[in-house]
Amino acid sequence: MSRRTSKWLIVAVLFQGAVLGGMWVKSALPLWTGTEVSIVTRPVDPRSLFRGNYVRLSYGINDIENQQALNTHQLRQGEVVYQVLIKGDGGIYQKGPQVLNKPEEGIFIKGRLDKSRSKHQIKYGIDAFFAPKEKTLALEKQLRSGAVAVLKVTDSGQAGILRVEEKP
Repeated sequence: MSRRTSKWLIVAVLFQGAVLGGMWVKSALPLWTGTEVSIVTRPVDPRSLFRGNYVRLSYGINDIENQQALNTHQLRQGEVVYQVLIKGDGGIYQKGPQVLNKPEEGIFIKGRLDKSRSKHQIKYGIDAFFAPKEKTLALEKQLRSGAVAVLKVTDSGQAGILRVEEKP
């Protein structure tokens, strides 16, 4: 192998490492810098052959509150939607308005419109909590009556799951 080929191979490997490192930092950023928020969730499914052991979570904020307000028939697949969160009783955050423009203040989560199913939903990237097999199965049984997902949300609306606990 020539020196020139070796240099390009090293550059390609370093570039791939930088891209993967950037993806990891972007996904971990909310957990490092975000504001802690608790919202009600329901576990849906404990495992996937391809993704491993996790608890799939469903939130009330996934549903579109008012289709007329968002004009979902005009929105494209993947369109950005912001879900405003309002602090409620016991420190649990409730669903506020869903808006198309980034809110100036307050706590909100940035999501994308998903028209792939019969009903339109908004996906926020917080629909799965990964854990070891034993913990995942125990968590699913423990949380069947409802749960609270403790999230960290950045000022830009990116969210990450810290933990899932029993509903108080």
